[in-house]
Amino acid sequence: MKTAVACLAALACFAFASPAAAQFGTVKSPPKTWITGSVGGFLNPGSVPDGDGVWDFGSAFSGGIGVHRQIGQGISIGVEGSFAPAKYELRDASKDVVGKGNASIVTGLASARLYTGGTGPVGMYITGGAGVMAYGMKGLDRWDPDLALMTGAGLEFRPSQRQSLFLEWGKFWTFHQQEGVKNSTINHSQLRAGVRFGL
Repeated sequence: MKTAVACLAALACFAFASPAAAQFGTVKSPPKTWITGSVGGFLNPGSVPDGDGVWDFGSAFSGGIGVHRQIGQGISIGVEGSFAPAKYELRDASKDVVGKGNASIVTGLASARLYTGGTGPVGMYITGGAGVMAYGMKGLDRWDPDLALMTGAGLEFRPSQRQSLFLEWGKFWTFHQQEGVKNSTINHSQLRAGVRFGL
């Protein structure tokens, strides 16, 4: 009798444990790889001096993608790029407009993010990177790549373990040099928002 009671108790425990295990499932570890998609724009990219004169760019809408891998507590490294169609005016030494046309501003960076804190699903981070910013001048039929450094900061909201929404401001420092042209440093500001998916 005691043996039968013990067997029934064991079967009951197994019967209740199996649905509970199915209900709660296996705890998944946080993702290490994140894919980013963003939209935003360069805010008054400013003037870029060159041998032909000065390229005066206006604000430009941009789109971007990126891939980053978490390598430590709150640290991610990866690559990212953006593309922005823009318009420009070419000005001479007297600042008179001597030409205008369509252009493209393309960036490609190796970058990193460091999460600095937050509350609940909302977090803050700083970011930085180095790479290239290239200007494609359709009217002049050429590309001009410049060394670029970037720093920025952002806010991130994670509605789930594998999704996040973010808003980020960044500052670019580009170092422009062409044959026969003096070195110059140009600053560009970028504001963007987007979504990240963890893999």
